[in-house]
Amino acid sequence: TALVESRESTRQARISTEESLRRARRVQRLRQQVSMTAGRVAELRQRLGQHTRRVEAASEAVETLTERRAAVQERVREAERALQRIPDQISSAVVKLRQDRIILEDLRAMLARQRALVAQQLLFIYPIDIGDISKTEEGYDEQGAIVQGDAYGGWSICGLSVIGPDSVRRWQDSEETAAALGLVTRVVDAVSRLMYIPLRFPVVPRGSRSTICNPMAKATLTTQSTALIAVAEWPLYMLRANDRPRLHMAIRLLSVCIEQFLCQHGVVDVDRHQLLPNLVQLLLAIEGCSFAL
Repeated sequence: TALVESRESTRQARISTEESLRRARRVQRLRQQVSMTAGRVAELRQRLGQHTRRVEAASEAVETLTERRAAVQERVREAERALQRIPDQISSAVVKLRQDRIILEDLRAMLARQRALVAQQLLFIYPIDIGDISKTEEGYDEQGAIVQGDAYGGWSICGLSVIGPDSVRRWQDSEETAAALGLVTRVVDAVSRLMYIPLRFPVVPRGSRSTICNPMAKATLTTQSTALIAVAEWPLYMLRANDRPRLHMAIRLLSVCIEQFLCQHGVVDVDRHQLLPNLVQLLLAIEGCSFAL
């Protein structure tokens, strides 16, 4: 009986021990599961925090985009309002432009009339008339020598004739030509100031000692010989016989200045040898512009 009881007790103890071991293993498994679950929960919390931050950043971006959209919409509405005002602005600008154009045309007409008045005054102050026609033909001097006709003769300004350099035989002729060319220079300079147009070859009015400049010759002084200083300014007078070629060139440059204004007024076919007729034609063309407007 004792042996049976001992065996029973041993069996009971073994059963309880196994039960305890099973409980211990179960507790250990539960602890491992709890630990794993806690790790997963921590990872999920971390992911949740990341997603939360992303959602917050996305919310801020959405708010920013919403504000930008509202600003863009406001700008679009302002642009639409401005676009609606454009036809009215265009209409007012067209009306103002028409008014300005009328004022401009009136000012142009007034300027043309003032220029015509000045041209009339120049013709009155510096009268240009037909002089001695015989000067243009071949003849004889007092000694009976043959004298060639003067291409510049036949016309006079203020009673002074422009005698060609080749036809000058006396000092009085030279001074008369210089004085006449000085008056022509004064008129050309006045026309240049009147038209607000610089001369291609600027003139220096100094009475009977007037000159005309050649800017192109001045530009070459630094690159070529200093001897070009003499040809940078051409005299419109003749002090000695050697000055004939220089006077020829000066009269030619003065004719080019007159031709410059004639071309501007639509006169293309110009004879450069007709100095005074071209000047009269120029003043008459300026006077005629007032009637064209």
